[in-house]
Amino acid sequence: MKSEEIDKAIKRYAEERQHETRRVAQEHFLAYVYLVATAGDIEQFMKHTRNLLAYYIDSLSLFENPFRNTQVCWLLLMFLLFGFGLYMMTEDGLRIGGIIICTGTAVFGTSLWKIIWGNWLSTNLLIAYYWEIIDLIDRLQSSPQVEATA
Repeated sequence: MKSEEIDKAIKRYAEERQHETRRVAQEHFLAYVYLVATAGDIEQFMKHTRNLLAYYIDSLSLFENPFRNTQVCWLLLMFLLFGFGLYMMTEDGLRIGGIIICTGTAVFGTSLWKIIWGNWLSTNLLIAYYWEIIDLIDRLQSSPQVEATA
């Protein structure tokens, strides 16, 4: 059993889950597992998949969190520049520069926020799909009669 096969099964589930219901995606995941793994290796394949998914969830929540990377620092800098632009608008000689700085930071800050928010949503959605697979594996390992009939 190779980790590439496990990664492929996980990736297929996540891609299919975006377009199908949970039940359909889980049925297709199980069918793929039964095709890839031999009869004696299914339980081992599921254990390795669960362990790999736990690792992926930990790494995604720690390293791929968009609220912990440089984009948020740039967004905070945009807020600071916006505040400075507001100060510049109160001075008579600097009003035009303040208007330009405020509008520029508002436009770029909004687009940067949309990027950060989209990354956060996609990361959390992927983590939710991984939890669904872990839940499926836990249910299958706790009831051996379901595994025999599935």
